[in-house]
Amino acid sequence: MDPLTGGVGTLASAKPLKTPVSYWPAATTLFDYIRRAMPTTAPQSLSNDQVYALTAYILSIDGIVPKDATLDAKSLPQVKMPNREGFVSWWPKPPR
Repeated sequence: MDPLTGGVGTLASAKPLKTPVSYWPAATTLFDYIRRAMPTTAPQSLSNDQVYALTAYILSIDGIVPKDATLDAKSLPQVKMPNREGFVSWWPKPPR
């Protein structure tokens, strides 16, 4: 299986490690991946609270959120991922 953590700061190196934590621009994508695919023996069987807790745990391993972080629908989109600005957008940003 591919790793879910590690690789932060390696994307510009000769051997980048692309993990959800190092590469994906949004923490909500990690939440969605976990919700749809985990556990591998029973996908989509976790409650939303369990998925938020697992997302927080994975993000805490690399210091993206504190070890005691509690994530929910309001706080998860506020998480700043290391590669958040690492993608080129082909679409103009909507006016604020």
